[in-house]
Amino acid sequence: MKTYDLIIVGAGIAGKATSLRLAQLGLKILHIAPSFDTGFVGNDAQVWDSRIYALSASTKQLLEKIHVWDALDAGRIQVVSDMRIYGDSGAVGDELHFSAYSATVPQLAWIVESGHIEKTLDQACKFQGLIERVTDKLVDFKSDQESVTVTTESGETYGAKLLLAADGARSLIREKLQIETAINAYEQTAIVANFEIEKHHQGVACQWFLPGGEILALLPLPDKKVSMVWSAKTEHAEQLKRLSADELCEKVAKAASGQVFEKTGTLKMLTAQQGFPLRRMRAKRVIAPSDCPRIILIGDAAHVMHPLAGQGLNLGLRDVASLGEILESKETFREIDNPVILRRYERARSGDTDILLFVTDQLQKIFSSEASRLKELRNIGMRWCNRSNFLKRQLIKKALS
Repeated sequence: MKTYDLIIVGAGIAGKATSLRLAQLGLKILHIAPSFDTGFVGNDAQVWDSRIYALSASTKQLLEKIHVWDALDAGRIQVVSDMRIYGDSGAVGDELHFSAYSATVPQLAWIVESGHIEKTLDQACKFQGLIERVTDKLVDFKSDQESVTVTTESGETYGAKLLLAADGARSLIREKLQIETAINAYEQTAIVANFEIEKHHQGVACQWFLPGGEILALLPLPDKKVSMVWSAKTEHAEQLKRLSADELCEKVAKAASGQVFEKTGTLKMLTAQQGFPLRRMRAKRVIAPSDCPRIILIGDAAHVMHPLAGQGLNLGLRDVASLGEILESKETFREIDNPVILRRYERARSGDTDILLFVTDQLQKIFSSEASRLKELRNIGMRWCNRSNFLKRQLIKKALS
């Protein structure tokens, strides 16, 4: 049986970033996934991944640390200089405006396609000699005080000191460990698509809280392009998925009483719409119980959040950054599977994760409520917040962390 320092299961962004970060610490990695192919075509200027992310400063720092940031194609990265959030009253002034200039920061975020990040990580991993990849499916694992072993669908068995579950929201590893997981389904689906627009967005991200509790976001892409995330109620989302390209363009343009059209002008669809069910999920623990040690949860295997704050990937990559820092700075007499090391990771991630999931969940509840009194209060709150430069600077500072 071949043995490694770590076995990582799951080939998404979190899994690949973890693999690269820990291999750069000199650890021997086995990376297992059913497929490592991103399917991303990054050479065609007219082909854009409909799933995009707003990257925070912490994510940029991690990607720089693992020497991936500079490998990203600058022509497919859009800096966000301003963000405008509109209430659902339709009244002039019910707006929350965040400006990088006013906050004296270079930018609020960077918009990058999911597939582009993943493909760049993929290429970097292929050049890392300490990473061995196996295209296979995990079917079982066993863990004791000595080691952890995994068995794949092809019948192969591998051993390691640690097993890292980066296998997504439906994590097989988390389910087999029977880790209690709090799940809140929002009864919403995120409809995503990319458009070419008539008017230039000027690097401004816009978000509208629509009547009925839905949220529409348009995030800037390079040149005159935007990426849409429409968090729609399930029934409405199914209707949006069935619309033709022209019908969806018209529907988006007319949203928020025509405010979208005022910002964008005529829309032309670049990528067909896709839907992703929305939910909040939090595993009660991110390290396995003591009777089954040596297992860590990373990224969506540990937590999933509503996209309204655009922080889901950033939160997952802070898992990666924290684990890397803990293993890099550990005492020389401790092995990477030492229980003290695993508890350090659990403590390091608990506060950040709990606060961000709680705040995002509460915002979703506030803005999805159709109670007239609450609608009035939330729009008053937006106006009050917009008048406080100090409060906005603090919110920007937190978002950039």
